[in-house]
Amino acid sequence: MNCFFWRLSIANPPVIVLGADTMVLDNNSANKREGNEVTYKRKKGFQPLHISWGPFLIDVLFRKGSAHSNHGTDYIDRVGAVAKLIRKRYSSEVPIVLCSDSGFFDQKAFEIFEQEFNIHYITTGKLYDDVTEYVQDLPADAFNTISKDKSVWQFVEYASRLKSWSKFRRCFFTRLHRDDTGQYVMGFSKPDSIIYTNIGNCPAADERLRAAGGDEWFEAETIVRKSHQRGADELIHRSLKELATKEQLPFKSFGMNRAYYFMLVFTHFLFEAYKQDVTAEVIPVTAYPNTFRRKLIDFAVKITSRARNIVLNVTKSIYETINIELLWKRCQSPPQIQLA
Repeated sequence: MNCFFWRLSIANPPVIVLGADTMVLDNNSANKREGNEVTYKRKKGFQPLHISWGPFLIDVLFRKGSAHSNHGTDYIDRVGAVAKLIRKRYSSEVPIVLCSDSGFFDQKAFEIFEQEFNIHYITTGKLYDDVTEYVQDLPADAFNTISKDKSVWQFVEYASRLKSWSKFRRCFFTRLHRDDTGQYVMGFSKPDSIIYTNIGNCPAADERLRAAGGDEWFEAETIVRKSHQRGADELIHRSLKELATKEQLPFKSFGMNRAYYFMLVFTHFLFEAYKQDVTAEVIPVTAYPNTFRRKLIDFAVKITSRARNIVLNVTKSIYETINIELLWKRCQSPPQIQLA
């Protein structure tokens, strides 16, 4: 968490956008492990809960495989702990927006986020039959469109209140109209989704968001886009697994595997920071660990010594491609890590 505030002090964002998700570690082929239980993917493994900020994992709860997304009070507790620390160590007034999928769709969590934490959420909901029936009866001109490259999504906004809810919430039904190749999508194969949010319906959090210059967040298109960008959280999972090179954890004890996993998360955080601070001009910050290893680690060198100096010799193409001179200078004066 200290590293998180180090990066916040560098980026200084006016609005903090967090993501909540779980990741399955497939240990089905490993020897018996404590907590290695059947996951929703029908494989034995572990299922840690992640809170992310951009490419960084900032809070992790290591859990057994059978612990689903909204297991117990894990989700509420971890979001609350992160929000409390942000208010204490970064800014007491900074707006916080939490994005999550349908696994975290929970009325109790919504109420606590609104009444106690004063944060916004954008959560994918569940498509109940009455919602589907309501949308099917809407005329075509009731839908707006949003595009990204060649893909086009249709969406409609309305207020929704489920049977157990005490209030109405903003709701968006979205459906894919054209895919990323520009092809129209048939109705029976359209990936429909529904999005719930309290943006514009939570006075305390809304006031903070407007004060931070976040007026665009209240627009329907912004909310839909932010929800659809949740796929970036899955990229963190791929990057973390590539960095570890395998999903099987090494110990039989749950506590030992938890400590090992925390070290992996910390290493991944430093890896992402290194790409931003040192190698951004040489390799894209979105590069995965395998690409990073191939381009910046796994290349041939010849080490020689002359005139009491040790010389690292590389080919001209390698020298020019990865700009070794620039990397060497930056490695000699690394950015200061502020943990306090």
